[in-house]
Amino acid sequence: MGPLDDQVLRDDALTATPDGLDIAVHTHWYRALPLSCVVRLDVTVDGAPVVPQVTVNGVRRAWEELTGLTHEYWFTTDPLILHVPGDAGEHRIGLELGLSIPYILTGPDRQPLLSTSRTDRTLAARRP
Repeated sequence: MGPLDDQVLRDDALTATPDGLDIAVHTHWYRALPLSCVVRLDVTVDGAPVVPQVTVNGVRRAWEELTGLTHEYWFTTDPLILHVPGDAGEHRIGLELGLSIPYILTGPDRQPLLSTSRTDRTLAARRP
């Protein structure tokens, strides 16, 4: 759990677009982190698991590409946009977000802390 869990999926997080739904996700951590620190991104739309494409810092990528981005950051004020299939209307969005915190080492093997946030909300997809 992070200090900002209630801000991960805000009331206006869901937008209907011509090619699906965009979900604006805000970090639950209090500091900017490299994109490579996004180590878990489990998303469901209406109970069905989806693998999103991700836009951050104006660039759209496959989710798997984030693991190698050690010098590009996700800033606390900027949303990470998930692109998933869907249309306008209400949708139940489930999200498990896991962030590896590289400067907090835990356990006997000194591994980075894994800070997770779980959210399950019904949101109305608005048009831009």
